[in-house]
Amino acid sequence: MKNHWTKPRTLFYFCSSVFRNQTISAHKRPTRRSLPDLPVYYYHTNFCDMLTFVRDRYTGAMGKEHLAFLSDFQNLSHAAQCLYARLASRKANVFDLSKLTYPEIGDLYLVTAELTEFGFTSAICERTIGEFYAVLTKPELIAKLESAPQPIEFKKSAKKDLLVAIAREQLLLDHLDLSDRFVAQGRRDALAFISFLFFGKIEDNLQSFTMRDLGLIKVPDFKTEYAARFHNYDEAYAAYFYAKALRDLKDDTAITQLIDSVATWPKPESETDHNRRDTLLFQLGKICEKADDAEMAIELYGQVDGPKCHEREVRLRYKLGDKNWVEKRLETLIENPVSDSEYDFAVDFYARKFGKKRTSHMTDILREGVDIEVDEALRHLPEYAAARYFERDGYEVYRSENGLWRMLFGLLFWQELFNSKKSAIHNAFDRRPKNLKDGTFYIDFESAIEAKLDGLSNPKQTQLLLLKSFSKNFGTPNGIFGWSQAEFDMVTTLIAHAPAQGLADIIRSMCQNYRGMKDGYPDLMRIWDGELSFIEVKAPGDVIRRNQLTRIRQMRDAGFTTDIAQIKWNVDPEQIYVVVDIETTGGRKSNHRITEIGALKVRGGKVIDEFQTLLYPERHIPSHITRLTGISNEMVKDAPKFEKIADEFRKFLEGSIFVAHNVNFDYGFIREEYSRLGRPFKYPKLCTVSSMRTYYPGLKSYSLANLCREFSIDLNGHHRAMVDARAAAELLFMVNDRRQESSA
Repeated sequence: MKNHWTKPRTLFYFCSSVFRNQTISAHKRPTRRSLPDLPVYYYHTNFCDMLTFVRDRYTGAMGKEHLAFLSDFQNLSHAAQCLYARLASRKANVFDLSKLTYPEIGDLYLVTAELTEFGFTSAICERTIGEFYAVLTKPELIAKLESAPQPIEFKKSAKKDLLVAIAREQLLLDHLDLSDRFVAQGRRDALAFISFLFFGKIEDNLQSFTMRDLGLIKVPDFKTEYAARFHNYDEAYAAYFYAKALRDLKDDTAITQLIDSVATWPKPESETDHNRRDTLLFQLGKICEKADDAEMAIELYGQVDGPKCHEREVRLRYKLGDKNWVEKRLETLIENPVSDSEYDFAVDFYARKFGKKRTSHMTDILREGVDIEVDEALRHLPEYAAARYFERDGYEVYRSENGLWRMLFGLLFWQELFNSKKSAIHNAFDRRPKNLKDGTFYIDFESAIEAKLDGLSNPKQTQLLLLKSFSKNFGTPNGIFGWSQAEFDMVTTLIAHAPAQGLADIIRSMCQNYRGMKDGYPDLMRIWDGELSFIEVKAPGDVIRRNQLTRIRQMRDAGFTTDIAQIKWNVDPEQIYVVVDIETTGGRKSNHRITEIGALKVRGGKVIDEFQTLLYPERHIPSHITRLTGISNEMVKDAPKFEKIADEFRKFLEGSIFVAHNVNFDYGFIREEYSRLGRPFKYPKLCTVSSMRTYYPGLKSYSLANLCREFSIDLNGHHRAMVDARAAAELLFMVNDRRQESSA
């Protein structure tokens, strides 16, 4: 892209040839893969590219102040442009020039003088005084408070945030002797609007460009031409207003101003703006409810024709005793709902409040579900626990949730979503087309969509179509699904077993209302003897969300067997555990390696299998480690590397709970080894240290050696992997005995 923004001015321009030829490493911490060195002025290039992009596409969507910003910035010297780009990339608004290190720019005070001349920086004023206090160090802030003309009460030991708050209230600008080393960034509002035109959302910096340049994020390449997202100022301003208002909801002053000015809010110009306006009114209504201002909350909810606000208004009016209004309103919503979720709510609430029904539809759905008992050691992984339960019963089980449906949708309609001119993409970072965001995707492609939905009746043909889409576009970043061979296999399995018409019904709904249909799908997909079913997993204390309830009803209506599995925790005598101990070259997994693994597979209090091996750590074993473990460099020189035993060990762990004494140490080292191989490592964990603390409290120490002494467990050969694993297994048996007693 041509850069139109470098027009140096002789008086202020300062940039030596040394700096011009420098490169800057933008990431100094050690990483697994080296990151590229970026050109010295990479940030300036990115900033100017954004401005050029906006100027070329959005001139008609900007006001005078924004056009003036572009013109004035172009007339700055290169050094001044660089400094402003640097300041704009930081979160703060006030800066201490003495603490900024930008050697490629030169004399920051001299360059700042140029920026101030054009309003791009300014001295500290009433608007920025609070941020000035926040920039000061704590000693500097205390000195300012102590130098106030009138004594200010405060404690030097107070936290800095409190001192800043005191200074904002009591230390006036007139009382300050401000150094010229402090400056505030100017023209931020204009820049924020210009940035919004580019990104379509509120962005505080240009980190997306830097992440792209470093290769940390991939940029989609399915478009080379980008359409303008706005065509006039009113349209752009309305979108910016609602996006900024939602971002400002943490500011009490902004909240008050928004509520007081509802009547003057700009008219939404697009479906996205309508959605943002509805969300804003909903959030403000909830804030008013929390403040016990029911009247204002009802007024705000009443301005939205959407399910969330309808529900809150109904609930609030019912609470206030306006039952006649609520009954009539529910009847209207049942007759003409704006969405499936609204219908579900209205039917359920009407039945309970006016039909003498004692339980909610959600409760009824939960009561219909099947109870499954799984080991409480899996308490933090309920979906995994349920999957293992059904696999033991002979089911083929997949972790489906939302990813399954999003991948099917994205692959089936890739051409329409990303390769058609009708599906506008607005910049290189956009990952989802405009018509999917504003709800017009189905309207734009109805005939093509229906043709592909009809094709679902031929599973093999559809699988071939999806395979071509998957192969051709694999790895292309997009905002719909992530690329995974395992998930693709799950999609093809769904196609092979699902009722074609039911599948078409769900996917059609996604085309018509992607925003409302992109999530809420059941956790698991199961297959038994060729029959497909779905399961939503709920652990004790979990609630079923409205979108999950709606999705269950929709899937049942479409012909899918869809149920809820409610977990009941117990101590499962058939649960397999693998008790692991490792020896290493040192204590830090990022710098050290494993020298030995010892593992015992246990079930029902008995050892059923063993795994033991020395490992060549590919680094020197320090002498103090050899003295501790007895493992020397000579012992491991012919041992296998971890990569040689990785598959065997993973197979040994299959279907188990990973157990160790201080489990995060052993688990972390092993996960690091798999990570070096580019492979995931994720298993449920149980720690015998924390478990012994829970079930055998009151001991002075819970080290392995102390526990073995306390309970007469053999630890002869301590600090060899299999010896320590056997000792930890004995602790596991003790823990499980107590767990069994407590659950009886």
